Amino acid sequence: MEHSSERTLASIIGDKPIGVIGVGRCGSHLVRTLQPHSSHPIMQSDPGRAKREPDFPHIPLPELAEKAAIIFIATDLPEIRGVLLHIRAKLQERQIIIDTGSSKRDYVDLLRSIDASGSAQAGSIHAMAKPPPEIPSWRGQNGIVCTISERSRDAEDLGVALFTQQQMFIHKMRLEEHDRMMHQIQGKPHFLQAGACAAMGEGLPETGSIESLEKIGSPNFELFMLSVGRGATLPAPLQADLITSMASSPEGLGDLQRTIAQLQHILDLATHDIHHPAAERRLPAFIEAAREKLDPTRQWRKRMEAKTTTIVVRLANIRKRSLRLTAMHDRKGLLQDICSILASHGIDMNAIDSLPGKLPETVDFEIGRKDTIEVNLQRLQEDLTKIEVLLAKAEASY
Repeated sequence: MEHSSERTLASIIGDKPIGVIGVGRCGSHLVRTLQPHSSHPIMQSDPGRAKREPDFPHIPLPELAEKAAIIFIATDLPEIRGVLLHIRAKLQERQIIIDTGSSKRDYVDLLRSIDASGSAQAGSIHAMAKPPPEIPSWRGQNGIVCTISERSRDAEDLGVALFTQQQMFIHKMRLEEHDRMMHQIQGKPHFLQAGACAAMGEGLPETGSIESLEKIGSPNFELFMLSVGRGATLPAPLQADLITSMASSPEGLGDLQRTIAQLQHILDLATHDIHHPAAERRLPAFIEAAREKLDPTRQWRKRMEAKTTTIVVRLANIRKRSLRLTAMHDRKGLLQDICSILASHGIDMNAIDSLPGKLPETVDFEIGRKDTIEVNLQRLQEDLTKIEVLLAKAEASY
């Protein structure tokens, strides 16, 4: 068979029945995505959901394992190994089985064993974002497809085709590399986010609520709290699993211990510098050396300066908005017409934030106050009315 990243989801699936094990957020998105490309109803196995929803089309796990030619495992991370052990004896040579776990360590040996035995083609993928509808789509998000062996190329191609259909950025890596990479982009950040959340909470009795701090904080504070807040929106067991997964390997545990040691070293340098003049302080040199190690060419810092400045401006516009535009009908070319009028009135295009309209068939746009202070609102409304767009005041948002 042809093996290429150009293979489409429909061409790989063909007439093969598909089963999804674990139909929560990720599993439900898989069902919605895969169903248009399959000539069979997607088989779904989720006993917990079947208990909560009497009409849920649950298929027992052994039955699904026997009938489905393609199986996606989208259960919670701690359950994946048990599912693999449960269905392993029922797998057949031409089946494809793909897991979606964010950590592979607990079951990488089983995937390797299944692949080597020839009982099925094993694949492994990882979408680096929450599944829709928690975000509008996976478009532009990162998706990881793990390479297991040459024998499992159909499984690998299926993972690539799935993410390609979602318009994601695809990154391939060997299965063993996945968790080492996740230490840097998941385990350690979540470790620091959880620590920062606990540390910020400790000081609140004396300084007020986190909302009150956010209202008076600097842009740097707001950017920092965006990271802490993003971590705090995840289910606590999920964040704990990501940290625990890193700590469960010797190299991951050592990395976390070095992180704690670095924080302690920063505190030691700071306490030293309290009693010394500026020329004899050690913490500035440590910070500069750390930055040079992270970004020797300084190109990353240059990009970060531009990116974070843009974010700061956007956040200010969202917090201190003043005008809301409501287009009475969505149509092709609408945004271009609105932008043309706004530009003619000297309004910065970066100030615009779009969002769903409050009325059916309408689209709303918000404009930051700093870009409208000197605008002739009467003339602006007259021009917008010509394209059936209404202008109204909007409340400030924090």
